[in-house]
Amino acid sequence: MMKTTMTITGAMLLALAATPALASPVCGDTARMAQLQAEWHDPTGPLLIASHRGGHLNAPENSLAAVDEAVANGADVLEIDVRVSRDGVPFIMHDSTVDRTTNGEGVAEDMTYAELRGLRLAGGTTPPPSLIEMLRHSCGRILVDLDMKTDRVGPVIAVVEGLGMVDQVMVFDSDSDTLRRARSLLPTVSVMTRLRPDSTLAEKNRGLFPIAIVHGDTETLDPATSEAIAAIPARIWANALGDIDRLLPDGAAACPALADLEQRGVSVIQTDFPRLLRARLATCRAEAGEGVKD
Repeated sequence: MMKTTMTITGAMLLALAATPALASPVCGDTARMAQLQAEWHDPTGPLLIASHRGGHLNAPENSLAAVDEAVANGADVLEIDVRVSRDGVPFIMHDSTVDRTTNGEGVAEDMTYAELRGLRLAGGTTPPPSLIEMLRHSCGRILVDLDMKTDRVGPVIAVVEGLGMVDQVMVFDSDSDTLRRARSLLPTVSVMTRLRPDSTLAEKNRGLFPIAIVHGDTETLDPATSEAIAAIPARIWANALGDIDRLLPDGAAACPALADLEQRGVSVIQTDFPRLLRARLATCRAEAGEGVKD
């Protein structure tokens, strides 16, 4: 039975990557995606908001329902975590084990696709979605950031290319070598590098130009680095997760931290609360007497 599953999986991925009919997005062209792509490719464009692990305040994280929640809450980017099953199927899950997010136990990537389909997400009734399902569900509605929790790049890129969604997806990994492998397979895919205190911007970006976006934080985004990223030109991604997100309900308490991110050139902010973050940004800017760019 396992051999049959593996054969079907391999054939499915190869067909996705090779079928000319899938050269266009599975959802067709949408006005919303055209707007998002125009903003995404403009490094000086409006600030974009990314929803962490999908919208998971009410829906299970990294689920199809989380896509709907993120879209309903006005997010521009869907951040999801991708792994690859033992038999080669990309699926969506943050943790290395299934223990926290499903009714099962075990190492996620040691499981077959069939075994994963037998699980149910915590707080829901559906299994962990495959990458194909997730991208088909998001297509034309929201940009997607694929946080690579695997070094098995080939199956992931095959799905993205086969669905015709190269222009709707970016690939992120702290290890730039993973991004270089993705680029070797699909030269046009957008990649997001991750700044670290122990490496330079040039080292992180080596062999990856054009760079669409760089992930930084208050530790790495000093004025010189922010200026260097702007000169590429590229967008800058930073997280509101944790400390800043906790301040969002307290009104003006979040304003200094959000202003600091924008002063560092940050133009994409990831949050667990996309609707609240957008409202807080508007309030902070109004109180500061600034126009609302987003």
